[in-house]
Amino acid sequence: MKIVGIIQARSGSSRLPGKILADLHGKPLLARIVERVRRVEGLDEVVVATTDLAEDDVVAKLCAELGVACFRGHATDVLDRFYRTAVKFSADVVSRHVADSPLCAPEVTAETIRRFKEGSYDYVANVLELSYPDGVEAEVFSFSALETAWREAELPSEREHVTPFLLKQPDRFRHASIRQSENLSSWRWTVDEPRDLEFVRAVYAAFAGNPACYADTVELLRKRPDLLAMNRGIRRNEGYEKSLANEQSGSGQKLYARAKRRIPGGTQLLSKRPEMFLPDQWPAYYSKAAGCEVWDLDGRRFLDFSISSVGACPLGYADPDVNAAVCEAVSRGSICTLNPPEEVELADLLCELHPWADMVRFPRTGGEAMSVAVRIARAATQRDVVAFCGYHGWSDWYLAANLSEDRALDGHLLPGLAPAGVPRGLLGTALPFRFNQLDDLRKIVAEHGARLAAVVTEPIRSRPPEQGFFSEVQKIAREAGALVVADEITMGFRLRCGGAHALFGLEPDLAIFAKGMSNGFPMAAVIGRAEVMEAAQETFISSTYWTERVGPTAALACIRKLREENIPARLAATGLRIKAGWRDLSATSGLPLTVDGVDPLPSFAVQCNDPLAVKTLFIQEMLDRGFLATTAVFVTAAHDEEKVGKYLTACAGAFGAVKRALDADSVRDRLRGPVAHGGFHRLT
Repeated sequence: MKIVGIIQARSGSSRLPGKILADLHGKPLLARIVERVRRVEGLDEVVVATTDLAEDDVVAKLCAELGVACFRGHATDVLDRFYRTAVKFSADVVSRHVADSPLCAPEVTAETIRRFKEGSYDYVANVLELSYPDGVEAEVFSFSALETAWREAELPSEREHVTPFLLKQPDRFRHASIRQSENLSSWRWTVDEPRDLEFVRAVYAAFAGNPACYADTVELLRKRPDLLAMNRGIRRNEGYEKSLANEQSGSGQKLYARAKRRIPGGTQLLSKRPEMFLPDQWPAYYSKAAGCEVWDLDGRRFLDFSISSVGACPLGYADPDVNAAVCEAVSRGSICTLNPPEEVELADLLCELHPWADMVRFPRTGGEAMSVAVRIARAATQRDVVAFCGYHGWSDWYLAANLSEDRALDGHLLPGLAPAGVPRGLLGTALPFRFNQLDDLRKIVAEHGARLAAVVTEPIRSRPPEQGFFSEVQKIAREAGALVVADEITMGFRLRCGGAHALFGLEPDLAIFAKGMSNGFPMAAVIGRAEVMEAAQETFISSTYWTERVGPTAALACIRKLREENIPARLAATGLRIKAGWRDLSATSGLPLTVDGVDPLPSFAVQCNDPLAVKTLFIQEMLDRGFLATTAVFVTAAHDEEKVGKYLTACAGAFGAVKRALDADSVRDRLRGPVAHGGFHRLT
């Protein structure tokens, strides 16, 4: 087994040009690197891999003077240069070295080589868990792993920096980590800027030009904090981070910058704004999506374990059965002067699933459906006031809750949902109460019962209702002469094929569905008792595009598949596996998590003092690993066992990175952009 130490070196440097030829106590910096790498026990040969640019002729000349082999290759595709060097020198194993680390530790690299030999590893390094100073990196990997990376790596960051492809796939390449008990990762021993060069010159001078072993260098710096202060505050791995930032601010971010000039807020849905995830880096736009896979405008593929289009596709993106039904419907004409018969068929199916309901109206979005339901409730009762619990959209009737007698307090109930543009005449018509807090509702009824048209509630959000909660809600509402309205926009068809309200003893007069009922095609429904629904005839509720054929066709195909394949049970089982995986990873990584959410909509929170920054770092780490992820998952049928396994493996790496950042109090320092924006706070 031939082990070759390959030193990547080039004379060009954006921050410190010519640094590898700079004088370091009487010798070029590169010569000092070669000296130290030659001292590594276990290496069979040392090679310098430089570029084939004319400016690096001087590097080749210096190598000849030093008597060290030199290979010249691609200037920017360093992975290709490394691979071809390994091939040229018949390496079975590669030890990677960089030419800007004149304080690299031969004994640490030797330990890494010994660990590699002891086990059947693909990659052994001390950068998996940072504990050594920046500039004391040791990476040893098999030629076969290098060759796989060379064949398959596509991202510029993976080609420019050699090992990210191996680092990001612990499920594919067997890793082993070298770490020391004391974390010195904040110490900087590498050379990227003039201050760094001053620092290493001072260290070499302190050792009369021949820094001793790693432990002696550490001891010196403990006694000389003035030396450590010379280059403090420079970011670690800045070059790699810039490569990632350039990739992740690719076509999607460029288009988003343009969108913000044309579209107020940049997107049509607050929950899809890139700032809600990873400002300046989130891909922003997609070229195609299938199952739980998403491709961005630059052709990068991600597994989506985030909001899954805010729950619009319980079967997964572009479900073939739903799409086939829709394509066939479109081929027969999506709209005309007459009405589509599919809407009657869908109305029958919804009433079959909900025997208490007699009639149905079909808007196309959740916000529309909520407005229709409130209008019907007000028309049926001839009253104005609505009591609500939970989140119910963007409409005036709902945002009126944020109006106040004191205009300075406008927006205080639901931070982030401003009531600008909502008529102040609606003041006092939308009154919130808290989930499982019956006294809140009793107070509303005591003060406004004679004007109360409806009590609107989500059947469940992050936690189930307490025993008897809904039976008492119904009693209070009906004694006041008000209707009960179940908002199933988020949870409908996830816990059961139909409304979740049936699981919790909620017997509404109206129920609202959208999102999950049609797997990504615009469709919504308001179902209700005949005596209530007939009130729709006494007010004007009508829209041309509510008569198109695609929405009902998609809903029929989606609901039938949900029922026939018992998809809600699969969603719950997958959510349970994800929750269990998070808890296990919390225990093994030491990252303190609170796991919450109903089974098909699991979520977690990290217990810390800066949760939004920690959430942003997690998203960044997962994006680097090829996942669209946040702290909640809208589970779909496309999240199969294999993909969940890959997701949890990626979470293991991301949780570890977050834990190390928390331990080092460096969460915000490790972000490559701003902290994510906080969303509005829902009343639950």
